[in-house]
Amino acid sequence: MDAMPHDPLKAIQNAWVLLLLDFRAWTMPETLQLAEWKRREVAKAIRSCRAQLMDDSEGMLGAYRKNKNDGSETGTSSFFPVMLTATAPVDMPPDTSQLLGVPYFVETIINEKLVKVRVIPQAIRAQVAFYATNPHDARSVCSQLCAYLSDDWKRKINVTFNLGGNVFDEFRFIVFENNLMPNPVPSEATNISIFTVDVTLVGYVPHVLGLGAYDEDTVGNGYDKNGMPKTGEINDSVVIQADQYDELHTRITADPDTGVIEVERIKD
Repeated sequence: MDAMPHDPLKAIQNAWVLLLLDFRAWTMPETLQLAEWKRREVAKAIRSCRAQLMDDSEGMLGAYRKNKNDGSETGTSSFFPVMLTATAPVDMPPDTSQLLGVPYFVETIINEKLVKVRVIPQAIRAQVAFYATNPHDARSVCSQLCAYLSDDWKRKINVTFNLGGNVFDEFRFIVFENNLMPNPVPSEATNISIFTVDVTLVGYVPHVLGLGAYDEDTVGNGYDKNGMPKTGEINDSVVIQADQYDELHTRITADPDTGVIEVERIKD
């Protein structure tokens, strides 16, 4: 079993930063400063910020300036122009017309092993803020980012999730917005221009039972790691039979001595 839980948001954040790196390679620099930004090493050109700083461009800039961005042991440093980004889950789930979740476990085979999989629709808001010493540079990069994300191939990113037991697989997230535009942000600093671009990434987060995900065996008296009703004592008795009614009548029986579970379809 995995020693630690795996945060799906971190996997999505990593995929989003990789997309921004691909965008930088795609960008055509229109000024000497943007050409320098494109050639600069990644850690000094694109940085990720905490989700709490979303919509706080001044706060993002302040956090960036506090870092030792040049690798020095003392003092602070900052390079301009620079791209900062923040990501955070959206409380409202994606519309069912975009994604329809599968809340129940479905049997499948992964690495020649029978497992149970369900997928949860997830929307992630991602914000990019570009800081430059003049509005032309900031507007240029953000306008190009909007054009980049209008490409049906570029707006799709593959997110690599750990399914459990060090087994990884990719699930696709998509930027659904069709009308993106750069947004100028007022700043108290007279020598800095800020433009932002906001998008929403929508896709599925997988949950897998049977590969050794963190704490997957802790199911109380609910379901075991194979997605079947767990036998055990409830109110000083043993559960040996459960009936489920949906479109069909399904009867699940369990032998308390052997642990054998049988599933039977019954025609009422």
